[in-house]
Amino acid sequence: MGHIVRCLALAGVLRDTYGCGVSFCMSQDDVGIARVQERGWPVLRVSAEESRFGGGERIADSGGVDGVIVDLPNGVSAGFVRSLRASHPEAVILLMDGTCSGRLEADLVVSPIERLPQAAAWEGFRGVRYEAPAYAILDPAYAVVPKRGAAVAGTPRILVTMGGSDPCGVTLQALRALDAMQESFEIVIAAGPAFMHEAALTAWRGAARHAYKIKRENSLLDLMLNSDLAVVSFGTTVYELAATGLPAVTLSISDDHWQSAEVFARNGSMISLGLCSSVDDLTIQNAVRRLLTDRAYWFAMAQRGQATVDGKGAERVAELLLSRVQRERERKSRAEGGVGTSQRV
Repeated sequence: MGHIVRCLALAGVLRDTYGCGVSFCMSQDDVGIARVQERGWPVLRVSAEESRFGGGERIADSGGVDGVIVDLPNGVSAGFVRSLRASHPEAVILLMDGTCSGRLEADLVVSPIERLPQAAAWEGFRGVRYEAPAYAILDPAYAVVPKRGAAVAGTPRILVTMGGSDPCGVTLQALRALDAMQESFEIVIAAGPAFMHEAALTAWRGAARHAYKIKRENSLLDLMLNSDLAVVSFGTTVYELAATGLPAVTLSISDDHWQSAEVFARNGSMISLGLCSSVDDLTIQNAVRRLLTDRAYWFAMAQRGQATVDGKGAERVAELLLSRVQRERERKSRAEGGVGTSQRV
């Protein structure tokens, strides 16, 4: 769901700021497709088989495009990107992943984290890559969040959220650890639209020592602004937390997420505990306890987060893409003696 949310944010900037026509190409995710359609965006559905090859033929059938943005949870192969280019060779291909093999075939690679800094990892790459927290794509509302100056008044509030679906059940893992703590705090659980553990969560709450509030919001912004710290799984959410100055304790559901979390944690706005399968209750409790009791440490993390992520990544990525599209249009116009058309992505 994090990939969908950031694509929605980028699509909004492309349309509202630059007047681009934007369509989504999606497969096998009724919840995600419904979310996109609710926001008024057209969706081209492709089958699982078609999605293996980028949906290239179907996209080509729907009309020419100036740019293709590829953002999939596990990245894409070089063959995937080549199939897109074969279907519409004049389009600029932007890939939101700097680790998969498809990166070497893309025109632009954009990622909020640099995972492969070695020059050898990019041999054969003829595009341009941009990898830094400045390119974290968030809802534009995060760009106008005020600087966090102090904790929320009253009893400390902890936000627990593990992404749109929480495939590994990390929500319950974190709640069990927190419920055993003696400190006084409030907990708000933000359950994503595709949350997979509703029955288990309901059963657990019935036997829990403390009361918990469950929120189901499309945007977590208000919940973040009204919390003191968060316990989350690594994903797009950590960039939103940084932009709001909310210190976080992070668990990862895969080695890939863990590596990314470690890179991001070095920026100083969150604590990375490692793979959720290897983290015990005491480790979670100690990390939360430190943030509750060490206010200087808490405040330093809040400041570092907002210095690292300013919420303007969608604007930057849109500008990068459209600048490249414009260059390609001008090159084609010079070659053919014609005039370019409106941009479509």
